[in-house]
Amino acid sequence: MIPLSDSSSNMSVAYIDEEDIDVGMSSANLAEMSEDELFSKWEPAVVRGVVQQIDHIELDFNGQAEYQSIVTIGVTDTYQGVVEPGSDINVLTVRGAGSEVLQSEASVVSELRLGMEGIFIAVPYDDTFVWKQNGATLQLSDISDYGFPDGERYMFLNTDEGLVFSRDAYPSLRGAETLDDIEVFMMTKF
Repeated sequence: MIPLSDSSSNMSVAYIDEEDIDVGMSSANLAEMSEDELFSKWEPAVVRGVVQQIDHIELDFNGQAEYQSIVTIGVTDTYQGVVEPGSDINVLTVRGAGSEVLQSEASVVSELRLGMEGIFIAVPYDDTFVWKQNGATLQLSDISDYGFPDGERYMFLNTDEGLVFSRDAYPSLRGAETLDDIEVFMMTKF
């Protein structure tokens, strides 16, 4: 069990093995956001780093289970935010991180693997980030300092098959082929 603060109620959070995840198919309607909004809403930290660890968790909302993943990223460069290069950040994301199971809102995060390098847009959690469901409340900062609002638009991954990201969400980056192409954009943007 992950210890929770008094701000969370009627729920528990526990680490689980990947094979214990009830995958089910899921889909989500992503909120329409412009490229600029993706970089500015919630004042995210924008970092380059390497995936150090992927943990899967079960959130029990008063008897109703939800599954998520926590990704630990070793930060090598910071383009926006107060994250120190050389530090690690934990980022809560939809289930499917590092999994072969594809979900419509997690096709990019499902490509994530241990040791993989990427550029990440991580939203810092404060007291306003609360998940309420089935009569239970989770203060998201109880389980992670950062989050990806969806599994599609908040990461640029250097995979064995090349650069993977949501090209539709970033029109000015559609032609990008490497993480360095993304980095040049980040350095001019910030």
